Amino acid sequence: MSLIRNSKQVKQAVDFTGIQNGVIHPSDIDAVLEFDDRIIILFEVKRIGNEIPTGQRLLLERIANKFEYGFVLKVEHNFFDDSVDIPLHTCKVTSIYYNSSWRETNRDVLEVLQTIGQKLKINKLKNIK
Repeated sequence: MSLIRNSKQVKQAVDFTGIQNGVIHPSDIDAVLEFDDRIIILFEVKRIGNEIPTGQRLLLERIANKFEYGFVLKVEHNFFDDSVDIPLHTCKVTSIYYNSSWRETNRDVLEVLQTIGQKLKINKLKNIK
């Protein structure tokens, strides 16, 4: 069962025109999990081969750094048909930011979440499916 209540609304783009200043403009975060005001996991989902822009990367890192345990997961997908929804659980985590540094990886999203859950004793993540 999908968690998307209204797929037409999800497809509506938010146009930032009018609130930018040169290259400075609002950014979005694709998904967030937060636990007990101590742990945050931020997801940035990109089509395979695309990088997180510098400003957005800095924003994600700064948010993560404010938490006792802050993670940023760069998740990549290969869904090139824009009419097809991207099932996050089938995507790959290609980079993980934690403890002020990035490291490359190539692991399933569920595997990464379960590992974080086990290491930090987050029962809600240990058995995520």
